[in-house]
Amino acid sequence: MNEIYFGTDGWRGIIGETFTFENVRRVGKALCYLAKERRIEDKPVVIGYDSRFMSEYFARAIYEELVKERIPAELSDRAIPTPALSHATRARKAAFGVMITASHNPHFYSGIKFKAPYGGPVMPEFTFDLSRHIQNVKNVSRQSTVYGAKAPTRNFLSPYIASLRRYVNFAVLKNARLKVAVDSMHATGGTLIQDLLRGTKIPVHTIRAERNPLFDMDLPEPIPSLLDPLIKEVKREKCDLGLATDGDADRIGVLDSRGRFVTLHYLMPLLYEYLMESRGLTGDAVRTTSTDALFDRVCAEHRQRCIEVPVGYNNICEVVLREDILVGGEESGGICFKNHIPERDGILTALLLIEMMACKRQSLGKMITGLIKRFYPVEYMRIDRIFDQKKLKTNLESMIMNPPGKIAGSPLLRTDTKDGIKFYLASGCWMLMRVSDTEPKGRIYVGGPDINFVKKTLRAGEKLLFS
Repeated sequence: MNEIYFGTDGWRGIIGETFTFENVRRVGKALCYLAKERRIEDKPVVIGYDSRFMSEYFARAIYEELVKERIPAELSDRAIPTPALSHATRARKAAFGVMITASHNPHFYSGIKFKAPYGGPVMPEFTFDLSRHIQNVKNVSRQSTVYGAKAPTRNFLSPYIASLRRYVNFAVLKNARLKVAVDSMHATGGTLIQDLLRGTKIPVHTIRAERNPLFDMDLPEPIPSLLDPLIKEVKREKCDLGLATDGDADRIGVLDSRGRFVTLHYLMPLLYEYLMESRGLTGDAVRTTSTDALFDRVCAEHRQRCIEVPVGYNNICEVVLREDILVGGEESGGICFKNHIPERDGILTALLLIEMMACKRQSLGKMITGLIKRFYPVEYMRIDRIFDQKKLKTNLESMIMNPPGKIAGSPLLRTDTKDGIKFYLASGCWMLMRVSDTEPKGRIYVGGPDINFVKKTLRAGEKLLFS
């Protein structure tokens, strides 16, 4: 079906337009065909959902289609973070996991993510095969599950919480003299961080924890432009740290004690070194090409590698499964850690940041200053813009075939085309341009040591891509 398109992170669609009970049931039926083709129909399929509009009912539709085909399906008893579903997929030795979520998309979207038995995102062959089976699904019910009989459910959240308690050093947190603000953005994060820190002396001020499928008529995405409520809370309560989780709590946004946004270009290297110091762990790192090479410099200092991959968490996961990786992540807020699931986890990242500050007895700002003194500063900006998709692809292809000699007055040193096109400039800036395959949207990412050069490069990039 043309209206069901699987990207690298599953399928998303507008509720009532393409994301309907009929189409969700089509996906459920196709999952049955796939399970039987792979001869894994005797293994359980675990199903979770976020706190979006009607997520629990869409999850139930998937459950019903699986049960009709005698495939053992297990349905979550509540809305849970995506990493909790990923944890359950591995812990239950499932055939695969199904998560109803549209992550950080607007409130009128819903979606489906798929998780593999190892507890991370599925690889492209899974969605390729699923797309093939979708074509063979002809007739399914359009009926909703709103008035259906209750289905048996399972608690997937508690085992996940237990895994976090084992991973995080709560002995360090118990008497930590820190104050934390948390913004759950009306999404699945809820009061999880606050609940986990109960029993410590850390006051947690949680805002927007209650379910609101409209997300204050905004996006549940922890980016600077959407964190004004958290910034105000950090300043009002004089907090040491501000934390925000996205729609399904697998990604995080971070503020320092002054309410300034802290990018993952800094956070990943800091957490990498902290885990080495506190756990005695070793390992390489992996980052997406949208992330600055500062991480590479930090790894090199420890005689370890930092592997660069295209954008998409399945690319990070693929390396994690193959190599000895301590930390892997992307600039948009998702990080995974060794000895946990190979999945981005906003809740674990939040707890480790608090633990790091408590153990080092340093502010986040001071840690970043130290990192900058050892290496260099990273200023960063990104824009996502709706634009004519055909024109975007034409412009991108033109730049790949014939890159400009200069951008924003700075000579071009080299390009990289592993994902869209990435320019490396003599100014010290880099700029990545990508075009979405699933929607009419272009993305530009710019990093560099000087904010003025970053802004100038971004403006030049906009003229090149969106014209």
